[in-house]
Amino acid sequence: MRTDLVTYYGQTPTIDQLVDKYGVYLEKLDRETKLLLRVTLSTYIVMQQEYTPTEYPVSTALEDALCELVIPDSIPQDLYDICSVLNGLTIDEAETILEALQHQIRWGNARQVVN
Repeated sequence: MRTDLVTYYGQTPTIDQLVDKYGVYLEKLDRETKLLLRVTLSTYIVMQQEYTPTEYPVSTALEDALCELVIPDSIPQDLYDICSVLNGLTIDEAETILEALQHQIRWGNARQVVN
């Protein structure tokens, strides 16, 4: 089990796949993609109250959350690829990734530099 990604509570094989593809701090993803992934995962978690991961996959959360907010043609391809990696994601795994993203966006490699 890796501990490099800022996850606090632990990682799983699914999260390890994400880390293997995008870096231990998801450094291969830019700030915008991380922000959009955060919105997607939040939508996914809310919908898991009514559906299972099979009935409502992360890719559906991407469509539901972002197609109304963002011009569909401008959603980064990486985000679609991430949804494929996260197929079958549990709520705990989604919460773990959200914590890592929040830390990276606020304090880490995806923070917005303000002069």
